[in-house]
Amino acid sequence: MIKLRLNFKGNLKILKLLILGYIVFAGCFIFPFSNERSSFDVMKAYLVIGSYLVIGIGLGIIFGKQKYKFVYISSLLLTMLGMVLRYLLEYGEVSNTMNFILLNIILYLSIVPIFMTLVYHMTIRNVKIMV
Repeated sequence: MIKLRLNFKGNLKILKLLILGYIVFAGCFIFPFSNERSSFDVMKAYLVIGSYLVIGIGLGIIFGKQKYKFVYISSLLLTMLGMVLRYLLEYGEVSNTMNFILLNIILYLSIVPIFMTLVYHMTIRNVKIMV
């Protein structure tokens, strides 16, 4: 992990942009976990866990230690931005009425940032990233 961080040392801004952009992308295209037409299946679970696992590890690489609040708040806000973009992308379609129900929004905005912060914590605790 240290070697990976050193490899990106010169291009840390690009890596930050990629990771933070990936949070917006995932918030847009992975939301919701399920709706009336499609239930939460195993493939969707692998996609969600895999995507946010990569993002959490990436946050650990680019931000290093003691950035818990920043990681949580930025992941929450960027996930919300992705969801707003999803809403605008599908504005006027019937799928918005199925996807953007209060339960889906609350579940997604509570589970995803907590999971990313937890993966960030596990990354910096177990890998000993040098900042």
